[in-house]
Formats: sequence, structure tokens, C-alpha cells
Amino acid sequence: MASILCGCESSQIWMPFSEFSKNQRSTTGRTSIIEHSEYDNRIQGFAADLCVFSEDVKNVNHITTSSTSSLLIDVENNEVLFANNAFEKRYPASITKLMTAYVALKYLSPESIITCTESVEQITTPGAIVLNLSKGDTFTLDQALHLCLLSSYNDVAIAIAEAVSGSVEEFALLMTDEAKALGCTGTNFTDPSGLGNEYHYTTAYDLYLIFNAVIKDPVLLEVIQCTEYSTTIRTSSGNEKEVSSRNTNQFFQGNFQTPANIKVVGGKTGTTTEAGHCLLILTRDTKSNPYIALVLGCDTTEDLYNEMSDLLNLCETKED
Repeated sequence: MASILCGCESSQIWMPFSEFSKNQRSTTGRTSIIEHSEYDNRIQGFAADLCVFSEDVKNVNHITTSSTSSLLIDVENNEVLFANNAFEKRYPASITKLMTAYVALKYLSPESIITCTESVEQITTPGAIVLNLSKGDTFTLDQALHLCLLSSYNDVAIAIAEAVSGSVEEFALLMTDEAKALGCTGTNFTDPSGLGNEYHYTTAYDLYLIFNAVIKDPVLLEVIQCTEYSTTIRTSSGNEKEVSSRNTNQFFQGNFQTPANIKVVGGKTGTTTEAGHCLLILTRDTKSNPYIALVLGCDTTEDLYNEMSDLLNLCETKED
């Protein structure tokens, strides 16, 4: 591609990336844009505000197991502080629900009413966390986001998917499409929950890209910071039903501690037999500098939070 930029204060170049979302392709026929300004004489590309790297980054202050994928990124400076197996294919488990929420808010408003179909009653995966929804139950998307992201209710995720796309299958295609629009090249989704499928996978770096987009949405940023949530939904019979949700993050529950100078803002957990124990969080240091931290594939909950705490020590090292 060649382009001549001259004679104006700013110019735009459209980049026809085929992986951009179907909805936006059909509307604009274009997929991404880079801008040029005469004032700084630089082209601002797709990744101008992202942390970009191509190889793992190790640190002598942190020892990790080779079986996990882990990542620590300084969001303010777009700098990778640590990366282990960052581009290796992994199963994301319920961290998937961050993408479910991101896509839902892109196509629906928080006030949108969701009506459950019989699909919410058909989850058969052993151990899957459900709210025990029934066909005809209704609630708003805002309620669904809290229930889905805090307690990780899988039937709520299904209800969200069908409200947006009409079916879980179509929503999964949309999720994958939207992930590619964020720059994810190693991701494929097959459902909104992440319960387990060999074709449902991502990478640590792609999850960073997704979470980086999630935390820019004020609605989602508010949700992931909640420790507990209670609300009332309407059942198919017209009665009101009280439901509640508690954040599964063990840092929030006080069962594990972060380094003294690090505060966990919010995030998402995930656990399946295939994925292991996983955690993706946003943290801040004493100067309020934000960091995205991720650990995937630990054998136990204790291993997960111990490794995450050790990883967060690198934030303190950088702050010093």
C-alpha cells in the first residue's frame, strides 16, 4: 500500500482488515483507520495505545512455572513487565464472560430487557454454576452483567447471548469477530460461558487486548469492581424473585492477600478441568498507576493466587 500525504492538516487512511466485525463491515465496508497529523508528522495506527511485543519477557524477580501462561502489563505506559507463554493457545474458562459482556454492551443498552428461552434450562456440564433460570424469566442487561461477571452464572451468559444474536452459535461467531477487531489473532469462541470445548481458545495476549477494551467501558468497569450484588428479577409467572451474586475473586473475599502497595480494582476468574485455575485482574499501585495482570492454567486455587501475588510484586519493583 502506498499513500501520499500532503496539503492538509490531517489525513486518514482506511485499512481493509477482513477480520473486522460483520456488523461494521456491512455498515461501512471499511474496518480500521490510521490518522496522520502534520503537527507531529507521525501516523497513529491501530496499536498506538496498546502494549505490543512478540516474545516472552522474563524478570529475575519473578519465577513462574512453565505450565502456566502469565502476563503483567503497565497500562499507563503500554509496557510489558512480564510475559510467560503469552502467545500459547489456552482455554479461558469463565474469563470468556468478559468478552460476552463487552459484545453485549456494544449491541444492547444496559436497560434492554432480556427474556430467557428454554436454553437456560439445558446446561448439562457437571459443576457448572447456574442461577436456575427458567424460560420466560426477565431482567435487564445491567442485571445480567452483574450476575454473569460476579458469580459467573452460565445460564445468565446464555440468556445474554440469545438476546443479542438469537442463538448461542451466532453470538459465538460475533464474539470471535469482535475479538479479531480488537486485534486478537489467536482466539476462537464457541459459546458465551467458556465451559469447555477444544475449539474455544485464546491466548494470554489476546485476553489482555480484550480486557484492555473492557476496562475502558464505564459500565463494565463499575461491574467488575463490585464485591456483592443483589437484585430482583421477574419470573415467567409474573412474580418477583430475589437473586444475588458474589464476586468469585478470592482477593476480594479476603482469602488471599496482594502485595501491600497494590490494590485490586476488579477482574474475572475462571476454572474448568481443561483450563485449570485462571485469573485476570486490573490493579493499581500507590500512585494509582493501572496494571493488567493475568495467570492461566494453575493446578489449584492456592497456586493461582500465590503466583498472582508474586507477579504483582513486579508492580512494586517498578514503582520503586
